[in-house]
Amino acid sequence: MSTFKDGALLAAGGTAGLSILAWRTLFPWIKYDIQTMKSLKNIGKQMNDDIINNRLLIDHFEATVKRFPKKTYIIYEDRCYSFEYVNTQACRVANIVRQWGLKPEDSVSILVHNSPDYIWTFLGLLKLGIISALLNTNVRGETLINAMDVTDTKAVIVGQGEDLYDAVHEIIDSIGIPVYVMGKFPSADSRFRSWDSLMMQSSPADISTTVRSHIDMYSPACYLFTSGTTGLPKAAIALQGKLSQWALLFRSIDVKQDDVIYDVLPFYHGVGLTGMLSAAAVGCSIVIRKKFSAHNFWADCRKYKVTIVQYIGELCRYVLAVPEDSKDGIHNVQSFIGNGLRQDIWTLLQKRFKIPKIIEFFGASEGTSAVINLCNRPGAVGRISPLMNRLDPAPKFLVKYDVVTATPLRDKSGRCIKVQIGEPGLFICGIPALSNIEKGLYKGNMEMTEKKIVRNVFKEGDAYFNFGDSMYLDNDYFVYFHDRVGDTFRWKGENVSTTEVANIITALPFILDANVYGITVPGHDGRAGMASLTLNDNVELSVEKLQAIYNHLEQKLPKYARPIVLRLERKMRTTGTFKQQKGDLMREGFDPNIVSDPMFYMSTEEKTYVPLDKGSYHHMLQSKL
Repeated sequence: MSTFKDGALLAAGGTAGLSILAWRTLFPWIKYDIQTMKSLKNIGKQMNDDIINNRLLIDHFEATVKRFPKKTYIIYEDRCYSFEYVNTQACRVANIVRQWGLKPEDSVSILVHNSPDYIWTFLGLLKLGIISALLNTNVRGETLINAMDVTDTKAVIVGQGEDLYDAVHEIIDSIGIPVYVMGKFPSADSRFRSWDSLMMQSSPADISTTVRSHIDMYSPACYLFTSGTTGLPKAAIALQGKLSQWALLFRSIDVKQDDVIYDVLPFYHGVGLTGMLSAAAVGCSIVIRKKFSAHNFWADCRKYKVTIVQYIGELCRYVLAVPEDSKDGIHNVQSFIGNGLRQDIWTLLQKRFKIPKIIEFFGASEGTSAVINLCNRPGAVGRISPLMNRLDPAPKFLVKYDVVTATPLRDKSGRCIKVQIGEPGLFICGIPALSNIEKGLYKGNMEMTEKKIVRNVFKEGDAYFNFGDSMYLDNDYFVYFHDRVGDTFRWKGENVSTTEVANIITALPFILDANVYGITVPGHDGRAGMASLTLNDNVELSVEKLQAIYNHLEQKLPKYARPIVLRLERKMRTTGTFKQQKGDLMREGFDPNIVSDPMFYMSTEEKTYVPLDKGSYHHMLQSKL
């Protein structure tokens, strides 16, 4: 999240010689800028102070421990862990790892499910300035080996659970590093070492800050892995300064010590880390779970008097899918904060559960800045206004791009072209000094970093970070997610946004979720639309339901944007952070010899969707698409 220059808004007003009232009259959208900048002002001041004094996130945590030693930091499975206890455990971790003789550029991998163990292990490594490689608990085999290899991991700490033990057992002969396992495991296998035994023997004595004196805001704090949709996951570098920025995110909603954050997102993801880090810095409590559960969501919130909920991806859709209850609006929650809340369910969520405020933000683990919607505007992910861009050290823009090559379009002078209001454009942002771009965005090959940078954008020598996502602006300069560049496909000479089509499909009450993607069709150029659907519980895709889908799409979408094939799946394919997976679906296509799930194709003859099987496959290809 970028910070704003102190007093910049007043300076802008004074220079123009206009009162705030006059500004609001001439530019009605400016009221949203004022609201946003007021909320971000304290964040900017705190961040600048931290940079000047080299005050790291771990320094904030240790200060919190001194202020609130007995206060509950973590609530997990009905157990409460105080700041003092968590700090003691983190010190034990640090005293173990300190004996390993690691160098500053080395890392230690954490393969642990969400738990108190994860938090104090991560904090313990921060005490030493050792880099953590936060491994995705869902990856296996070569992907797991690669994650450890590219991050120069010298040891891996494995959490409790047979699934994690089995994942490492499968590759242990290939990684050649010490493996420490929490909980029970076959004691006869000398390739594994007991982490619990080390923790019991380790000293709880605190670690002197001089041990990390070589660390500053520009030093790597941890590695987070991209989703790996285009090859093996890349290890994004999260600097110490970025951790501090993430911890400050909740300051935008004025989080206080008596707040309770509900964070059931995986800690190997940046958004999941944010709640844990914010609580550590502010001194409030956090409720965590091993895994998200839609059926236990509101029960947990009521039980623990949660005031702030973190969300990501489609989590909110699953919460909405739970049958309505008379207690739906009874809770202490004041804010939902996160990203990826699709516009089609924003209002439904807020109305049904009586949520006072939803704060949506948009960024990336390796991103050089972010945007945030602090004005409760449904569907918006943030703001990109002329005024805010003038005051922002990392200004943001939407530029025209080629939907086929996913690259920015250039004018005759070779410069990028800004889009008009309402027109989808590629989201790019400036690169402030704290990004330390010279050392790369990813651990390893600088070529991966260079692919994310757009150069000579508006003038010779400038550089912007390319998020790889398409957005659009409304007349008030709120910015909305349009589609992932590369997910948009071209059919019948027209560009089709998978996100827009999915939002329209899921407006039907019996459809839980829709994953829309482009597929190749023999004898046709471009890609046609296909949608994988999951239905609400106990719903069958009957002839009547298929007719309803056809009629709905005929009414809401132009013909080129309507999916030609529907695929019915019992469970939506998502990542650990609820992002839809499209790669395998695109590769499988709609060939009945490959796909065993029920499929239906759009019949212009019968004006409905009809079964697609081996018998009708060739008829479909010969029909008018």
